[in-house]
Amino acid sequence: MKLLIKNIDFIFLIFLIFLTQGSLPLKIVGIFFALITRANALNYLHSFNLFYFTIIFYHLVYGIFCVLFESFRYLPTYFLSLLFWMVSYISLSQVLYFFKKNTTVKVVKTIDAFFLINVSIVLIQFIDIMYLFDSLNPYGVSTSAGDFIKSIYSNSSVNSIIMGFFAVMYLLRKKWTKGSFAVISLVMTTYMSGLVIFIISIVVSLFIFSKIKLKYKFLVIISGISMLSIFKKVSPNNVTYVSRYVNRVLANDDNVPFKIKSFRETFEYSTSSLKSFVFGAGAGNFSSRSAFISSGDYVNWYPAFLTYAHNDFQENHLALWNYDFRNPWDNNNNTANQPFSFYNQIIGEYGLIGILLFLIFYVGFIIKKWPKLTFTKFLLISLVFYFVLDYWFEYFSVIIIFELLVLLDIKLNSESETNIINKTH
Repeated sequence: MKLLIKNIDFIFLIFLIFLTQGSLPLKIVGIFFALITRANALNYLHSFNLFYFTIIFYHLVYGIFCVLFESFRYLPTYFLSLLFWMVSYISLSQVLYFFKKNTTVKVVKTIDAFFLINVSIVLIQFIDIMYLFDSLNPYGVSTSAGDFIKSIYSNSSVNSIIMGFFAVMYLLRKKWTKGSFAVISLVMTTYMSGLVIFIISIVVSLFIFSKIKLKYKFLVIISGISMLSIFKKVSPNNVTYVSRYVNRVLANDDNVPFKIKSFRETFEYSTSSLKSFVFGAGAGNFSSRSAFISSGDYVNWYPAFLTYAHNDFQENHLALWNYDFRNPWDNNNNTANQPFSFYNQIIGEYGLIGILLFLIFYVGFIIKKWPKLTFTKFLLISLVFYFVLDYWFEYFSVIIIFELLVLLDIKLNSESETNIINKTH
């Protein structure tokens, strides 16, 4: 027991739990806790943090231009967007310092502890919904049963994605028990977009990156199809629900899901002028969580006197949110209808400059480490798909876990202590 406690970095574990869970006040507590206990982490320079540094610099410069030449009312949104990027910078700094400070054994044990806390809460939540729906199979009673399987996070979709990350990491390291628990937890959320993306990304990654025999690759495909078949038996309504939206996407008519509409609007805006293509509308001015928050139509805690919505946001994605959700034929507030997407954000608000910063400094860092990576290759493919779903850089949960596991992959494949890990599991 003493050895187990000794091999866990409790300061980082507490920070990670506070930052990634769903309550905004507790996230703030987590950031202040990190700044108080490990303020020197900000002094640790690392190339992985260059994306945040450069995007913050770009926002500072271009945002001032937007304030001076467009509207001073943009100032609160400007600072809110800056705050979001600063939190991301601080968070990754803590992760980087965690790896610098600790041995591989301690890093792995701390991440394992975080994962087991997640799974334990999922189990408690499942028992709770069995009582709530008075059934051993609550998924057969209600399509919303999986919404309660959030673990420590803000919603089940975040839990689904993070469990997908953990599943890939553990299974490719041949940690079958933990990997199985991660997959089961992912499925229990019944977050269909996440489940479909998980299966597709695994299949795509296997055919691109894996050196296993072709027959085993097809075995994985069959396993994925089998998983969906079993899921259909357990929760048929969710499968029907997804099929309905897939048919609407394929029909590509006026009833196409609103997320598809949002991508069309982003493309039209981006190609409408040289300025919008190169620079974008500015942070919080076209499509982002900060844009929705500062509009006053997304959360109830944002001060009314600070509300602001840029015309480009009002005429496009805010209009989708306010009008299309209230139409008579499909007013469901779900993933298929939400205009939320990192692609809408980076293209619409930061333009070509933002895209290049992301590709050069964020994706570029991973590409440089490519020979030393194993499961990160799978994670990157899945993240590319998950970016369709939401503004993940502004939630401080999905992205920090992705970054944590990328750095774990690098550490496991770079240090001789990898041999110690194999002996201790």
